[in-house]
Amino acid sequence: MEAWHLMVLGLLLALVVGGCSWVTREPELSPQEVVTKFYRWYIGCPGNPLVDREYRESSYLAESYVKEIDEVLEGGIYFDPILLAQDIPERFTVEELEISGDEATVMVSLYWSGNDTPSVRRVDLELIDGAWKIRDVSMVEPLTDSISWPCEALGRSRELELSLRAPLCIIS
Repeated sequence: MEAWHLMVLGLLLALVVGGCSWVTREPELSPQEVVTKFYRWYIGCPGNPLVDREYRESSYLAESYVKEIDEVLEGGIYFDPILLAQDIPERFTVEELEISGDEATVMVSLYWSGNDTPSVRRVDLELIDGAWKIRDVSMVEPLTDSISWPCEALGRSRELELSLRAPLCIIS
């Protein structure tokens, strides 16, 4: 009987010391919190986190997304692949959330100097090793008629979804 008690005590000790790693835990931060913390850091960062490649150290970005950003930057910096813009917004708000299993989508509104109308970005996240990570950012709003897009010649619609995964049309 004493051996049984020692075995139970050993098992309990193993659970406490091992941290119950096989037990599913809730992520520390929600998808909205991850997006808020990342954009707050990225937009408020002194210097340029893109040029200085500081984004590579962010715990909020999935490794696959960091690699995609690196690939885009290899060809030169024509726009910010995280903001999908050339300028830095004055402020942002984090809005809608949709979670489906290990994937989440958060909408972010970016507000630019002198413009009360936000530019909306769709931020896709994935639950990786128990933490939500940003895996893509895309532009979901229709583009205006005042911008001339060279890709129109390719028969593409003005309502493009611009992201690192979608065809990119650079303004000339």
